[in-house]
Amino acid sequence: MRVSSAAMHRSSINAILEQQSRMAATQQQVTTGRRFQTASDDPIAATRAAVLDRTVADNEQFSRNSNMVEARLSYEEQSLGDVTLLLQHVRDLALQGANSTLGAEERRMLANDVRLQKSALIEMANRDDGNGEYLFAGTSSSAAPFAQGSAGVSYTGDMTNRVVRVSNSQAIADGHSGADVFMGISERNGAFRTSVTATNTGSGTIDVGRVVDSTAWVADNYTLQFTSPTDWQVVDDALPTPLVVASGAGFTSGQSIQFLGASVSITGIPSTGDSFTIQPAQKLDMFAMLEELAATLESATGSPSDRATFQAQIGAGIANLDQSLSRVSNIRAEVGSRLVAIDQAVETRASESVELQALLSELRDVDYAEAVSRLNQQYTGLQAAQAAYTRIAQLSLFDYL
Repeated sequence: MRVSSAAMHRSSINAILEQQSRMAATQQQVTTGRRFQTASDDPIAATRAAVLDRTVADNEQFSRNSNMVEARLSYEEQSLGDVTLLLQHVRDLALQGANSTLGAEERRMLANDVRLQKSALIEMANRDDGNGEYLFAGTSSSAAPFAQGSAGVSYTGDMTNRVVRVSNSQAIADGHSGADVFMGISERNGAFRTSVTATNTGSGTIDVGRVVDSTAWVADNYTLQFTSPTDWQVVDDALPTPLVVASGAGFTSGQSIQFLGASVSITGIPSTGDSFTIQPAQKLDMFAMLEELAATLESATGSPSDRATFQAQIGAGIANLDQSLSRVSNIRAEVGSRLVAIDQAVETRASESVELQALLSELRDVDYAEAVSRLNQQYTGLQAAQAAYTRIAQLSLFDYL
C-alpha cells in the first residue's frame, strides 16, 4: 500500500496532538484535583455529584434554620424561666398575705408589690429575640403583643406559630404565641370555682375544692346552703326548678363535703342561711389573676364574714398561681423537647455530611498517584511521538538523490 508523504505527516502530527490533548486533560485533573471538569467528561458521575451537591446545599440551609430556631427557643426558655421566678415570688407574697396577723396597711404594700410584678410580667411577655421580633406575638412578630388597657391586658398577636424545617423530614415551631403561654388558663382547680356569698354572717369559708371522680362530675351552677350551723344541702341551680343533689347533718369545721364527684371543705362556723357557690371554672389570663390577687389583698377583713371571704379568695389566688406555674412548666417542657430535637437533627446532619463528602470525593476527586503516573506515561508517549516524527520527517526521496 502506498502512503503519501502528506498522509504520513498528517498522521504523525495527529498522533502528537492526541498525546498532547490527553496529557493536557491529565494535567488539568492534577491541577484542579477533579476527575472531570465538565459533565461531558463523565455524565453518570456528574449527575450523581449534582444530586449530592443539592443535598449538601439543603443541609447547609437546614443548619442555618436550626441555628435560627435554636436561638429563638433559647430566648424563649430564658424568658419562661424569668416568668417562673416572678410567679413563685408572687405566690410567696400571697402566702404572706394569708397570714391573719398582718394588718390592712401591710397587705396594701403586698398588693402594690403584686401590681409591680404584673407590670414586670407584661414586659416579659413583650420581649423580643434580639433581632427585633417579639417572642410571644405568634407570626405577627413586628409589634408588641400585649398592652395594658382600661379593661385589662389585651393580646394583639395571632394564634399561629412559625414552623421551620430543620431536616427533610422534620419541621419545628420556633416559639409559642402569647395566647399559648399567658392566656386562657383555667382558674382555681381547673374544673370549678368556689366563693363565699357576700350576705353570709358566719365565719365559715370554703377552699378551692377538687374533683375526686371525673366520671361523676357534672359542670353546673351549685349552691351549698346551711339550713343550720350543722345541716347542709347542695342545690343544683338549674332553672326552672332547683334540685337538691346532696345533703348532710352533723357538720364540723374542716369537714369535707362531697357531691357529684366534687369535694369541698368548709372551715369555720357557718350561720343558718349562709351559702357558698360552686360554678364552672373560667379561663383567665395571668395578668387578670395577678390583678385579682392584688384586689383580694386590699379587701376588708374587719368582720368574720369579711375574713371568711378573704380566706376563700386568697386561697383561690394561690390556686390560680399554681395553675399559671403549671402552664409555664408545660410550655418550658415543650421548648426543651424542641431543643433536644434540634440537637438530634444537628447530629444526624453531621453524620450525613461525612458520608456525603466521602461519596462526592469518590465521584469527583482525582487519585493523585494514578494521575501523576498516567501523566508521566503520557509525557513519555508524547516524547516518543515527537522523536518518531523527527525521524519520519527526514524520509524523503530527495534525501537520496
